[in-house]
Amino acid sequence: MVQFFKAKKQSPLGKNRAREQSCHETIEMSVDVIDHNANGILLSHQPIIVVPASIPGELYRVLILSKKQKVWHGKIVKVLQGHESARVKAFCPYVSECGGCSHQAFDADYLIEAKQTSLQSYLNKVIPPTRLERCEWEEVIKSDIADNHYGYRRRARVAIDARNSNEIKIGFRQEKSNKVVDIPKCAVLAESLQSVYERLVTVIKRLPNASSIGHITLTEGAQRSQVCLHLTKSLNTESVQMLVLEQASSGTQYMIESTASKLVNITALGASSGDSDVVISPVLNSIFTISDDPGLNLAVTANNFIQINQHVNQQMLTLAKEWLNPTSEDCVVDLFSGVGNFALALAPYCKQVIGVEGVPEMVQQAEENAQLNGIKNCRFEHYDLNDLALKTTLNIPQGALFIVDPSRAGALAIMNTISVFKPKKILYVSCNPTSFARDIDVLPSEFEITKMRALDMFPFTKHIEMVALISSK
Repeated sequence: MVQFFKAKKQSPLGKNRAREQSCHETIEMSVDVIDHNANGILLSHQPIIVVPASIPGELYRVLILSKKQKVWHGKIVKVLQGHESARVKAFCPYVSECGGCSHQAFDADYLIEAKQTSLQSYLNKVIPPTRLERCEWEEVIKSDIADNHYGYRRRARVAIDARNSNEIKIGFRQEKSNKVVDIPKCAVLAESLQSVYERLVTVIKRLPNASSIGHITLTEGAQRSQVCLHLTKSLNTESVQMLVLEQASSGTQYMIESTASKLVNITALGASSGDSDVVISPVLNSIFTISDDPGLNLAVTANNFIQINQHVNQQMLTLAKEWLNPTSEDCVVDLFSGVGNFALALAPYCKQVIGVEGVPEMVQQAEENAQLNGIKNCRFEHYDLNDLALKTTLNIPQGALFIVDPSRAGALAIMNTISVFKPKKILYVSCNPTSFARDIDVLPSEFEITKMRALDMFPFTKHIEMVALISSK
């Protein structure tokens, strides 16, 4: 399972749920606006009605799923009148079942603009104006997609249901469900992964004990693609031999995560099973790397968190260099540093980089990546990022440049104490505008946001990421 540091849940993000009334009423309606979660909202009705994946100007038949005192929730049953330019035909035949690309019916440019507008509107409402007086919104960083070219994901977690050996399902889960939708091909996978996925589906359905597989991780690397099978119990010898042959014929690296959470190449299992015909390829057993910054290679495993959209991540790294603009005398502190995505890309431009990460396995991976790339001015520390005593423990100098890139839970503990370091600049990367706004609110009043930019990391979905540059007045 992919590992990333999780901040403790904070109560300010929400109140206790109001009593919910189940309802199955059907109404005809339109929505007025799209919110920062890409949901359509009917504001003129009291209480407001929230309808996912709806477009202002369209007319729907909507099933009301629940009624609360301040909000109703519904889902589209039928589009009665579509938007002539905003609505397009979904490119995937599984869109109504799969929980992945929920907003395929939106024109891509329309959806990006709607996400940007709603994000900006939301943040203008919840962040004090004094923090935004000099804020400039830059153009959205878009994904590398176009008509008939939808593949942006270099990583995917593939689900499997092999309880019935005669009807094995391999694909993705329904939204808010554990049900696996059997999907033979996926258009949003990176081009090189699409053929890997199609071959994978074929070979897994032929395995004698496919039920030993809990889930599968696909990753596109710099030199080759990788398949990692996460096991719930051991594979039998015949299954191992079939996978060894598939690795040899496809050129795709096959890894196994055993029940003991140890990652090994499939050939290691083949050799241990006594198969004398197993050929252990040095290439397919070599380290697996991604490369998003010129001249930089990061070794990663299937359990390491990486940005799944390579094109957007490349633009984000360039943006970090431009906005922070480090000099040879600066120290950069990368909080939630992972395997070194930001830290190692910025190392050539500054005196020192301190990477701080809450997952020990990723700290070790980042250290190995520094060695792999011959970078000597980086040090990585394992640290509980909920702890407020960063200064005394990590020896962070005053006036450093900070990068804060947390999970959806945000970085409240960090932002509560970061001002003691007198940071020159803070680059905050967020996948949740709600936790971002909360975290900004705890900064002393002299800190302001000078730049913001939306990142279309996940096209065809409700999600949008953002990056903000924060400095003291």
